[in-house]
Amino acid sequence: MKHIFFKNSLLFFAMFSLAIGDVSAKRSKKVKGVKEGQITPDQLYIVDCLLPPQIRQLGQNFTYIPPRKPAKLTAKECALRGGEYVAYDEANFATVAKVWKQQADSGDATAQNYMGELFEKGINGTPDYETAASWFQKAADQGHSSAQLNLGSLYEKGLGVPQDSVKAINLYRQAAGVTEAKLELVTEQDLMERREKEYQRIQLEREVSNLKNELSDVSENYQKTQDYIKNANAELQRLQAALRENSNDSLVKQQIAQLEQQVKDLTNKNQQSKELASSLVRKIAEENGQEYAMNDEFGINVITPDIMLTRGIRSIPISNQAAKFMSIMGSVNPPADVAGLTLNNQNITDKLTDTGIFSVNVDLIENDDTPVSIEAVKSDGSKSVEQFVVVRQILEQIKPRYLSDLFTKRFKKDLGDYHALVIGNNNYDDLDDLGTAINDAKDIGQVLKKTYGYKTKVLENATHMQIVEALAEYQEKLGKYDNLIVYYAGHGLIDERQDGFWIPTDARMDDKKTWIPNDVITEFMSSMKAKHVMVIADSCYSGTMSGSAIRPFPETVEENDILFTSRVKARTVLTSGGLQPVLDSGGDGHSIFASALLDVLNENDGVMEGYRLYKALEQQVRLRSKLSGIQQIPEYTAVKHAGHEGSEFYFLPDSI
Repeated sequence: MKHIFFKNSLLFFAMFSLAIGDVSAKRSKKVKGVKEGQITPDQLYIVDCLLPPQIRQLGQNFTYIPPRKPAKLTAKECALRGGEYVAYDEANFATVAKVWKQQADSGDATAQNYMGELFEKGINGTPDYETAASWFQKAADQGHSSAQLNLGSLYEKGLGVPQDSVKAINLYRQAAGVTEAKLELVTEQDLMERREKEYQRIQLEREVSNLKNELSDVSENYQKTQDYIKNANAELQRLQAALRENSNDSLVKQQIAQLEQQVKDLTNKNQQSKELASSLVRKIAEENGQEYAMNDEFGINVITPDIMLTRGIRSIPISNQAAKFMSIMGSVNPPADVAGLTLNNQNITDKLTDTGIFSVNVDLIENDDTPVSIEAVKSDGSKSVEQFVVVRQILEQIKPRYLSDLFTKRFKKDLGDYHALVIGNNNYDDLDDLGTAINDAKDIGQVLKKTYGYKTKVLENATHMQIVEALAEYQEKLGKYDNLIVYYAGHGLIDERQDGFWIPTDARMDDKKTWIPNDVITEFMSSMKAKHVMVIADSCYSGTMSGSAIRPFPETVEENDILFTSRVKARTVLTSGGLQPVLDSGGDGHSIFASALLDVLNENDGVMEGYRLYKALEQQVRLRSKLSGIQQIPEYTAVKHAGHEGSEFYFLPDSI
């Protein structure tokens, strides 16, 4: 019996080897111009590999062949291990299902989750959500966290299952393991300090409000006095003409003398008012923490309403969401030098008083933010420009988490090592060159290395092979306690099927095989052993990588809950925009997105998870891009079907 079974096993191996040899032969014919032994990018792509069977011994008298195991490996590794696979660009529903189906039927939760993802992606692009939910349910029942998240997403959207938000939330909780938020404990001393700060804030607001009212009164009185002086001068001219006709008219002489004294007094008074107005403008600017154009320095100051300063973004929030216009008071210093004044390209020079004060109404864009640009032109042709955005959405002040010192030390040790692959592509063979991508990559690589202690690799003007080789290297070497950021700045494209691609510098526009599909990046993320992997993509159409939304931790989440959830996998993506082009400049030598990212990373002095990083820079990018005339809104999500288990990516500077 043993002899017969072993003989059949050898026969199977012989047939299997012939099949593999035939597959390899077919593949080798497709590769043109490749030297023997040379690795090509498609050999480093992740494929669904069906490993060869292994003969196992059962007791002393029997051998048997268990079912062949599927695995996600690079095509090169799959071939080296004698596995069976179909090339990435030739794989379809049937070929992939064949790899995982037997293992899934035998009850393997990972294989069941892959089957669910396969049906969710669909046969020929048509999703079968009901079958996907069935497979996800089988894996979720075994505690598979990725399956719980995938199933929760279907319940949240009502795809293949009845829409049930409560069930979705419960599944997300099962996957993440976050307990209910706790009430904040506040000591009496804390409460007193908070009340004192609030009292000081209210007092400062009242003082600034009084100063603004005083300035408004001074400016109004000044203008009325100027109008009176103008009329008095006209009357003086009339009386002087009458005196020339009758030089002996003593009454006219008396009236002229009185008017001249009155004009002199009022002129002196207005000069004092002018100085007072300038002093009030300066004091208001100081109280609000704004810069002020001093003395002979030519510049514009916005007096009212208050401008909020958030990491270089100047914005004015409005409480009345239905408001159609906003009144703005400002000043130009020194007013005598002003040759022209415009607001959003409309001439408002006639609104400028001799004191340098102007008041004007700005029409607001309905249901949206309104960019405002005020430009003052000096007599010598030089300019001063003041830009800000009137926002209908109140800006949040996003701060990092400040955890206890003891926990932070424990948390940093528990998280493990951090790595970063940073790619910046400027110079392209077959596309227009970019201006800031390399500069973005260099500076972001430096911040991650020096401030956060990452082991970084920076690729400049990377080719297809260089990018795929680097990803394959991390896929092979990273362990389960490692963390990885992949940052990409360069061209991105989208095809007729709405599939997204990264474009290496040697890509050809007429050959999509020279582009890197976003699905390839996802497969690398899925196959890595690393604990937390985050892609940051600053390219056009980068939103095609996005999946299900990330649910932020509550403000009062327990430290141990953060620690618990950090021990499962995170596969997230932060993109500079959705399914639209993004700006390559506008951030002082960086893209708008990279500039905002650098600001947030440099300012972070606590524990900042990916969602907080996203919220902090999203506001900046949205408003800065508004001033540039192109709306750009970043996105932050879990990467669909990449093995996300509900954790987060954490940014902890070395200084804490």
